[in-house]
Amino acid sequence: MAIPLYFQIYRDLQMKICGGTYGPGALLPTESELEKIYGTSRAPVRQALGVLENEGLVVRRQGKGTFVTDQARTSPWLIATGFLKCYERNWGKLTAKTAELDLSVPADAEISEFLELDAGEPATRLVRVQCIEEKPTVLLENFFHPRYDLNVFKAAGDFMSLKELLMSKFSVTARRSHERLAVRVPPPRFAALLELPEDTPILRVRRFIWDSADKPLLVSNQYVFTDEWEYEADFTMMM
Repeated sequence: MAIPLYFQIYRDLQMKICGGTYGPGALLPTESELEKIYGTSRAPVRQALGVLENEGLVVRRQGKGTFVTDQARTSPWLIATGFLKCYERNWGKLTAKTAELDLSVPADAEISEFLELDAGEPATRLVRVQCIEEKPTVLLENFFHPRYDLNVFKAAGDFMSLKELLMSKFSVTARRSHERLAVRVPPPRFAALLELPEDTPILRVRRFIWDSADKPLLVSNQYVFTDEWEYEADFTMMM
């Protein structure tokens, strides 16, 4: 499976914006010019610009073009985090499987608090396992507000990209996140899905994600067990 073309365009423009090639207030090339630069049609160019706009990095003005916003002045600006680069390098080898899907009350109160759930209210919980060449590598436990119907996730089956599913089925995109890294022993059933002995400590990334309206979207517990991936973060420092 190839990395979607729009995502390649988006990542390149994101890097150029955050790296200063296109500074705050700069006018980006027109859609026609971007088609020629990336050798593609109009659709992936517009999709890439739409993602940049949702992130607050650009604003599109009718009849004038697409401009970089002042938000690009943020110092430091985090432009790649977690295992994104690893995903890009291994995209063609990745598969994903939905392992669990239910309505359940989060055991951790901070998850319920973030999702603004009432006491005892269940969240839509989605557990997926991602593999590299069929070897279990990452387990993702995602909690959503129950307004995100679990039947939509059920109908999607073993989908690869949660980001694209949220965009296509719920018309929602993620804009910002806060994450914490810790070494934790996963629950026994998660260890089994990762083909690990019980009581094996591994990296857990807990991520709190807000949507483009800056409202809570989901909480993700990402359990990672592989010696092939490294956690990476890139920053642009404004001097």
